[in-house]
Amino acid sequence: MALWINNPNESSPWFHMRALHPHSIDVMRTFGGPIRRVQAFMYKGPGRKIWSNASINMQFASGAVGHLTGSYDASRFHPIERCEVGGSNGRFVIENVFERLEFFPRNSPDKLVVANPIMGGGMGTFDDTFRNRIMTFVEQVQAGGPLDASGDDGLAAQEVIEAAIRSWEHGTIEEVQG
Repeated sequence: MALWINNPNESSPWFHMRALHPHSIDVMRTFGGPIRRVQAFMYKGPGRKIWSNASINMQFASGAVGHLTGSYDASRFHPIERCEVGGSNGRFVIENVFERLEFFPRNSPDKLVVANPIMGGGMGTFDDTFRNRIMTFVEQVQAGGPLDASGDDGLAAQEVIEAAIRSWEHGTIEEVQG
């Protein structure tokens, strides 16, 4: 998983981690399940007072491994997000939030490509991702649930972030609490 944006804000040393990466970790948990151990490296970009770049290795409860790269020092002129998941039957790549999905079956030379249509029918802008998520939440609440996101999910993501911060501070591999 990689998520890079240009955010000059600096309110605490861990602002980048706590503000940006709940999303990244939610995406990773959606595809990989619970995260149990993390090892983090961080960097302060030029002129920064906060840890504005992170590289985090993760081990999932299943034994699978993953990696998150994040930065607040990137350009908004280029793609901001990429998620790639490899499994025993193939690999998929999601490019730039909603622009493109590619699936590569393990035992086939074929590739499936799904692109967001540019002439309507898909998402028009990045802001549509927020609008769609909020509308889905409202519809699920009005229907009496169930919700496809929860406080437990938010807490699980935050526990991974706090383990990554401890890992960087202590130079250790950290167990995720919870």
